[in-house]
Amino acid sequence: MTRPDALPAADHALALQLDACLGELHGEAPAPDLVARILAATRRVRADSTAATTTTAAKPSRLWLAAAILLGSAVVGAVAWQQRAAHSPAAASPQEPSPAPAPPKQEITWIADYSDNTVFAVDKDGKVTTEHGDIFGAWDVELLANGNLLITEFSVSRVREVTTKGKDVWVYEDLKNPYKAKRLANGNTLIADTFGSRLIEVDPDKKVVWQLDKVVDRDEKERKIRPFSVERLANGNTLFADPLRDVVTEVDGKGVIVWQQPDTPNAHDAERLANGNTLITLRNKGQVIEVDRGGKVVWKLEKLRSPSDADRLPNGNTLVAENTQVSEYDKDGKVVWKKETTWAVEANRYYR
Repeated sequence: MTRPDALPAADHALALQLDACLGELHGEAPAPDLVARILAATRRVRADSTAATTTTAAKPSRLWLAAAILLGSAVVGAVAWQQRAAHSPAAASPQEPSPAPAPPKQEITWIADYSDNTVFAVDKDGKVTTEHGDIFGAWDVELLANGNLLITEFSVSRVREVTTKGKDVWVYEDLKNPYKAKRLANGNTLIADTFGSRLIEVDPDKKVVWQLDKVVDRDEKERKIRPFSVERLANGNTLFADPLRDVVTEVDGKGVIVWQQPDTPNAHDAERLANGNTLITLRNKGQVIEVDRGGKVVWKLEKLRSPSDADRLPNGNTLVAENTQVSEYDKDGKVVWKKETTWAVEANRYYR
């Protein structure tokens, strides 16, 4: 087909008009310079001095273009109608159903009650949803990613992984009155063997792959430990509360002290927060304190009932196990949730 630029001026103008017509029928906006191009072509027609050239020579071509406009309009209109019909609800092909939205995460709090020898879960309304008895000296309970529980039994000196029905799947007993156990990302278990005066990391085959029974001060003096809690930090160091010397200590893999918070009498728990501060539970003082890296107290809860565990929740509140109750405190120290217990020593909040 002859390019529009090679046509006589009048036919060129009609070609441009045809281009606009077809484009609009197809649902496209005309080119920004379309009007200018049509006017320029029209001026060239008027400037043509030979009437025969603009009438006889161009007339067949203009007639052909006019017919093309009508034909093109019909074709494009039919195509547009077919496209609209194909996308109409009645003609639409069956679609795969949209996936159902994920259900909202459920809030659950697991509590270890030392006096009742039980661990149990409660919902956000404080209703008991699951309970396991005959946990002798229940001192810690952790909900694992696989849905099982990791339970520390102080009185019978063991750590157990059990199913939701209470069936043992892993048991470690070479301990002396442990207080705390954590399942690590590598599948090993980190244990505060409290009256065994050591921290140990045990693999699934029950082999001790790491042990710490003393720490090394910066003056290179060795100090015995009695860990009441333990936590493996993101940097690979280990944080623990040590009432033997009333300190909270962070050590590297070789047991060298890299950070300490002194003057923490009978500290039962220590947790490193996302902001780099440390949350410390002081049982005898009835306090939970947050200290910065320099040791300054930046937040405090007081007049608690012999607390033994505290965790900072995602909403910024603090969950505290304080003997006769588990309480959630807001940043101003106001109780916003509470569950009465006999003697709670551990509480952990999960969202699943």
